[in-house]
Amino acid sequence: MAKNKELEAFYQSVYLKGEKKHFTPFVTKGTTSTEAQEVVKEMKWKGKTVLDVGCGTGNFAKEVSKNNAKYVLGIDYAEEAIKIAQKNNKQKNLEFKKLDVNELNEKFDIIVSIGTIEHMDNPIKIIKKLKSCLNKNGKIILTTPNWTNPRGYVLMTLFFLFNAPITLADLHYLTPNEHLKMAKKVNMKLKWRTIEESWGNGEIMIKDFEKRIPNVMRDIGKNVDEKQIKLFLKWLKNNVSNMNNSLPQNGAIGLYIYSK
Repeated sequence: MAKNKELEAFYQSVYLKGEKKHFTPFVTKGTTSTEAQEVVKEMKWKGKTVLDVGCGTGNFAKEVSKNNAKYVLGIDYAEEAIKIAQKNNKQKNLEFKKLDVNELNEKFDIIVSIGTIEHMDNPIKIIKKLKSCLNKNGKIILTTPNWTNPRGYVLMTLFFLFNAPITLADLHYLTPNEHLKMAKKVNMKLKWRTIEESWGNGEIMIKDFEKRIPNVMRDIGKNVDEKQIKLFLKWLKNNVSNMNNSLPQNGAIGLYIYSK
């Protein structure tokens, strides 16, 4: 079975069970995440045609439609997500469809995909497809988790050395360097920055690790003394979480703008 097909079934089950049982509160309350808010700030949306790939229940697409976009199309392969989006969002300039990105035959001024391409089998193929759907001077905005920070170094060590399941559904662990390589392969320019510094290198990282590290150790069958985990987290807090967050790669989320 293709990995994308497996993920399609996974997300379908997530939406069938209800978002509150899976996603964080910002999704279930119908507001946009910090990640999505940063994307909204990146562009002037007025009069633009916009495609949201992997739109989920439509919170980001709704926000863009309210920023005077000419037309916004949200697509997702989870039918239940699209049903929720269609039910909750009735703006005239906003539409939602259950559609595979490879089936697209329209063109847009701006294409956005928030936290999606790392779940897809072939990111390069997807970016090429999105590029073919751009109008002249169009832009692609992608966000993906970033692993070139203290949080990433810890989790990547667990992943590579112990085959630890550090994420639920990621197929690729992308970095700014890898995005730069992809941009070169598809003959596009790239502008990037990272956000969510506290997740990558701060207090939120520590709080996340308090739950995540014991769970990861359990999942790989390692019986690590709880005291040792607490000592490790204490060391991280004292020596890492208060480091300078000004480095461009320190944020937990990468925001990438591809342009022709």
